[in-house]
Amino acid sequence: MAKVVLKIKNMSCGHCAMTIKRALEKIGAKADVSLEEKMAVVEYDESKLRVEDLINAVAKFGYEAEVI
Repeated sequence: MAKVVLKIKNMSCGHCAMTIKRALEKIGAKADVSLEEKMAVVEYDESKLRVEDLINAVAKFGYEAEVI
């Protein structure tokens, strides 16, 4: 399992954090999302997912993510 920290620029509420967590889990990643820090710590299987897949999953819901 690989781990990456994503900064989520436009996350503003608890619903946003839950949406991001669900989006990442839906593609098979495990995410710990912090609204206060505006970031997500994501664990994923490198043989199945790329960092771009994680960013795209978040972007589908209108959030901007980048690797810290």
